[in-house]
Amino acid sequence: MDFQEAIIKFKKRVDREIEKQFNIVIGEARKSNELVADSLEYAKYILLSGGKRIRGALLYYGYVGAGGKDEKKIIKAAAAAEFGHLFVLMHDDIIDNGTLRHNVKTLHKKFSKKDLGNLSTINERHFGESLALIIGDMIYAIMNKGILEANFDQKATIQGLIQLHKVSITTAIGQVQDITMGCAKKITTTDVLDMYENKTARYTFEGPLQIGMMIAGCEDKKILNNIHRYAIPIGIAFQIQDDILGIFGNEKKLGKSVASDIEEGKNTLMVVKARELSSTKQKKQLALLLGKKNISKKEITIFKNILIETGALVYARKAANDYLMEGKKQMEKSLLPKETKHFLSGLINYLEKREI
Repeated sequence: MDFQEAIIKFKKRVDREIEKQFNIVIGEARKSNELVADSLEYAKYILLSGGKRIRGALLYYGYVGAGGKDEKKIIKAAAAAEFGHLFVLMHDDIIDNGTLRHNVKTLHKKFSKKDLGNLSTINERHFGESLALIIGDMIYAIMNKGILEANFDQKATIQGLIQLHKVSITTAIGQVQDITMGCAKKITTTDVLDMYENKTARYTFEGPLQIGMMIAGCEDKKILNNIHRYAIPIGIAFQIQDDILGIFGNEKKLGKSVASDIEEGKNTLMVVKARELSSTKQKKQLALLLGKKNISKKEITIFKNILIETGALVYARKAANDYLMEGKKQMEKSLLPKETKHFLSGLINYLEKREI
């Protein structure tokens, strides 16, 4: 079975579990508060509208790679990993003022326009963002609940949860690095790569693999620490690709506007390199366009052309490929079992040709 077939098959299994867990919580909330229940229903709609379930799949293959055998339990835990991802996305969408996620309205935008009866005179934006923060916190609780209810060995569960929360702390540090870069006077490529490691690589790749192995009972620190060697390069490559696609990708496939990263003023590796390599005129144009709200199609084209003309786009593509090759080399040298290696090889091959 190739990677695409494996991930599609896995997605179907984990999505059924996601829906099941959501429905339980929605049913309980419906008894107390209709707005909370409606918000959770919409959160479920967002999560099931897209995404490949990479984090859940890596947790699953980490578990299998460490000798885990209980399919029912690990699918429940993999669903929990996807709840954790939704929590991060919901808060991230507020930070970035995102309007779309998987081609549907973000929760804070959806409920800022909702008819709330006698609450209709409140500040709509503040209400939508407050509601999304609270629902995001609930989703985080559902993630923890799902892992605990999977009922793995108690010691293994505790170790897995400790690692999960360590990863969450690192992700928060990466988020702070990201928003700080939006107002920093000088940013280097090293700063950006450090942020990528904390915000994406540990959270998306290293963390799920380690947690999967831990809940399978793996206590070998050498094996667990070795994951860093291949997971971090793969994760950084993934984020560089995300940034390229965020500007040069297909909007329908992305599920969001290609203007959003520019309007948010994101200092990606590509943007930082373009600033470094640009002429005086191009520097002025970048300064005017990066962070500009309601940017026009003509201005987006100018911005894209600067990334191309300075060589920043080629630089970013080469960096992504170099990190992928390093991850592949380190992964092949690892002592992972055949099934887990096969999945990771497929993931790397997919990322080499990635379009979404």
